[in-house]
Amino acid sequence: MQVLVAYESRGGRTRRAAEAVADAVRARGSDATLKALSEVTPQDIEHADAVAVGSWVQGFIVVKVGPAKAALDAVGRLPAMGGKPAAVFCTYAASPRATLAILRRSLEAKGAKVVAENASHRSHPDRGAAELAERLCASA
Repeated sequence: MQVLVAYESRGGRTRRAAEAVADAVRARGSDATLKALSEVTPQDIEHADAVAVGSWVQGFIVVKVGPAKAALDAVGRLPAMGGKPAAVFCTYAASPRATLAILRRSLEAKGAKVVAENASHRSHPDRGAAELAERLCASA
């Protein structure tokens, strides 16, 4: 199985979370390609059996919190996914609030079937990666 792990990272923590997801996918005997969301091509989506998308949480806890705008813009440019299994993950400083739900709805709008979600604090960006990878790999 081929899994595309795509991420939007500003400070490097979400990239580390994406690396942990990719490593966990590989530990389960599948192939994983790690790419910045802004670099994902339609061919990347076509060749993937499953997709994991990650973002850092942007905003102010007292106002609006959600995925980074660049992540949502990149997901909006993705081609239709035709029911491919997908996972969403994020890193946060204070609270993820609705970030995972917003990412999930964005991917579902592209035709993906979201089967796993994970939010990890920026101090432990790899926390939950193994469980997310397990559920994603089991669904493909």
